[in-house]
Amino acid sequence: MLNLRCFIKSLSCIQLSILLLLLNPTFNSHSNFQLPFKLPTSIQTSNSQNPTSNSQSYFQLSILLPTLNHLATLIHSSNSHSFFQLSVMLLTLSHTSNMLPRLSSVSMPASYPDNSVLLRGLGVLVSIALLLYVLWFKVLCVVLPVSQGSDESPPEIRLSELQITRSFFEKRFDLVNDGFKATSSSIYHLTLFGRKATVLSGTEGQQLFMKEKGLNIYDSFFALLGIKSVEHDPHQVNAIVKRIICMQRPDFLQSMIPLILATCQHAMDSWGLEKVLDPCSSIHEMTFQTIMATGFFEISRDLSLSSEFRSLIDVVDSPANPYMTWWPWLPNMLMIRKMISVARIYLIVRKQINIRKASGVRRNDAVQHMLDDGESTIQILGFILGLSLAGARATGTIVSWLIMRLSTNPEWARTIHTEIQTLLSRTSQTSLSSITLQEWESQTPRLDRCIRETLRTSQPYIAMRRNTGPALTVQGYTIPTGALVFYPFSDTSLNPAYYPDPMRWDPSREVKREFICWGAGKFGCKGQRLAILNMKLVVVSILMQFDASMVGEVEDLVPDYNDSVTCRPRGNLGIRVIRK
Repeated sequence: MLNLRCFIKSLSCIQLSILLLLLNPTFNSHSNFQLPFKLPTSIQTSNSQNPTSNSQSYFQLSILLPTLNHLATLIHSSNSHSFFQLSVMLLTLSHTSNMLPRLSSVSMPASYPDNSVLLRGLGVLVSIALLLYVLWFKVLCVVLPVSQGSDESPPEIRLSELQITRSFFEKRFDLVNDGFKATSSSIYHLTLFGRKATVLSGTEGQQLFMKEKGLNIYDSFFALLGIKSVEHDPHQVNAIVKRIICMQRPDFLQSMIPLILATCQHAMDSWGLEKVLDPCSSIHEMTFQTIMATGFFEISRDLSLSSEFRSLIDVVDSPANPYMTWWPWLPNMLMIRKMISVARIYLIVRKQINIRKASGVRRNDAVQHMLDDGESTIQILGFILGLSLAGARATGTIVSWLIMRLSTNPEWARTIHTEIQTLLSRTSQTSLSSITLQEWESQTPRLDRCIRETLRTSQPYIAMRRNTGPALTVQGYTIPTGALVFYPFSDTSLNPAYYPDPMRWDPSREVKREFICWGAGKFGCKGQRLAILNMKLVVVSILMQFDASMVGEVEDLVPDYNDSVTCRPRGNLGIRVIRK
């Protein structure tokens, strides 16, 4: 890349030389050129009185010197923004004749060759070459500048913090994986949010990330908001985790099965006999309602309230503005919208709690257990937010992608249908609610394989932690206290060494390595059992009542891994469901 950059700079120097020649009176044609700016009246008068004055040419040339100096500065720079500015400026100046001021009014012989036309043509070609360079090497195939590390520090990505921050929020998956390619290392540094950040991969990096007690998940979330130092109450965090763990009890999950199935039926009734669903909207909405049914029944049963509640959650969960992390104290519209949304969520939660208390009706959901334990509205709000943000979003993404995969792999859809029919044949009832929790969890191995393979291919999560101390050592390199640490799950889940042809969805493949998509160690998913049960009930409810097929560009069903919220498929796709 160094030689290529020198070559591009040489092209830029040639183009600048062409401009200087075009500005020379002897190379200008006899046609009337006009200045792109208006000269003072006194200067215009002086020029008309003495058209051959060299002093006026020098004056006009001096006006262009700042522009030429800026061009030279851009040539000296090597970043993509400068090259883009340079190529556009040169192309404009070369191609548009009236942008080149006439520096002299000396009359030229009619037979004098118009060399400026040739030079302009050459200038246009050079400018196009620069534009192609920018589009290919700086936009389509970004090459990250790298500095070699020392004995204690790994290689570091040498981009401006603004470039890294924007890429982190807009193309996080590409940023992380391009870093590994650029450094040819399994560990590297970059600067993010004003902190050193270390990106890990490989077996040693994975083990450290999953098991090291000093890596704190909560501090990393605050870093996303640009907050340098925060204090969180571990008792409040533990209370939320404890409540989620309580929701994994067999008796609670068994009691939730009829409620989740009824919520699914309530949502599917609105589909009619046939409907085309937005894969990242309709099924997400349905999954959100089933998750909320286990947490807060009233919100899930009222479709309009559920839709409003989810829209508010989407605002809270929307990606932060990159500039918020630079100036978190500066008011901005996104932060204001998030604050207003949280306030509206609080009002909804408080109102529904008061209605339940006033009616005397008891529900079998998580909120009822919290009310019985005397927990406050604020504590309930924190739990509902955690359940919605951490549970409903990820579960909805996996369910949406599993339905899409089964729509394009009908043999697996038939396999799952047969598996469920086998369970139903063991009872005298035909309702899915007659299948026990133990049967859902242990006697649906093919459905388990489909969920696991969908989780592997459709949500390559990039986990983030903050090292609260002490300094850590991995692969001979040091991770200082206060540094952010990243580990991309794609290092394992999309690694061809473990999964040949990793982008292919194949539930029959054997797992040769620990499956980490649910997390591992102290950072394992606390709501995994509830999430898997919910996925199974939603998917089976759809498959038992509808035939599903994809519409649109389905030849290459690839997730957009840079979309960290829904992993929306590339292209314009939909799911057509036809009632059986």
